Amino acid sequence: MELTKEYAFEILNDWVKSESLKRHCLSVAFSMEAYAQNFQEDENKWFITGLLHDFDYEKYPNLKDHPLKGCEFLRENGFSGDIIQAILGHGNHTGVKRESLLAKTLFAVDELSGLILALAHVRPGNFEEMNPKSVSKAIKKKEFAKNISRKDIEQGIEELGVDKTEHFQILINVLSDKSSELGFNIRFK
Repeated sequence: MELTKEYAFEILNDWVKSESLKRHCLSVAFSMEAYAQNFQEDENKWFITGLLHDFDYEKYPNLKDHPLKGCEFLRENGFSGDIIQAILGHGNHTGVKRESLLAKTLFAVDELSGLILALAHVRPGNFEEMNPKSVSKAIKKKEFAKNISRKDIEQGIEELGVDKTEHFQILINVLSDKSSELGFNIRFK
């Protein structure tokens, strides 16, 4: 069976009802796709990996089961081992090592995508004039998006071996470009 974006969206929509979780999964998918282009990797596979990394979170919100239960479903439905390994490794709690570029990238974009979306929500112009410096300032504010792990953001950058400023800018660019698909079509005045 060929794994397509359409099939991945079917799974996401079957498993996830929360619009905010869907938006997060989509933002990570867009971030993964941008990095796939950057690294000249399979954009479809990387998008699907990002889209489905948290698809089981509503059904299995505790760390004992997430993402293990979802990965069982993916394995049973023909997803490749590298996608499953990347999803298993996107949280430190599983103990799964991130060895592939796919896995390292997923970990590096997951929390940061969430932080950038949260920052866009509170800025009067959403993504307008957002830059790596504004992301760095937001990271330093402990009360802002406090459920987002700053430690994981830093660890992800280190493991992926990318420049922090460039990493921030890649995600800002892609999430800004895809802002209407992420629900940022209303401008605040």
